Amino acid sequence: MAMPKVKINYDDEGEVLYVSFGIDEPSYCEHLSNFLLLELGMFTDQPTGFRIIQPRKRDIKKTIADMVKIYHERMRMVERNLHRREEFVKKEIKQVGKIKELVGVT
Repeated sequence: MAMPKVKINYDDEGEVLYVSFGIDEPSYCEHLSNFLLLELGMFTDQPTGFRIIQPRKRDIKKTIADMVKIYHERMRMVERNLHRREEFVKKEIKQVGKIKELVGVT
């Protein structure tokens, strides 16, 4: 499976740098600061890109470094949530199995 291609666009009029990770999922924005927005997938809650408002006024290297750090933190959080969901589903499947035994369903 090919990796999604990162897309970078700059809106001169709005002075916004858009970086998309090439993930085809509807997204919403989470404000990280007054000039940095993280785009998150509506279904997976995983980062799909980010926006930098007025990037020419920012220390872009520091901003990108901060963004990478935030991205990794967010992915760790997603991983923890997936693990919790997996444990919950396993527990519920066991409960269904016990109920089926009690009522004699095959």
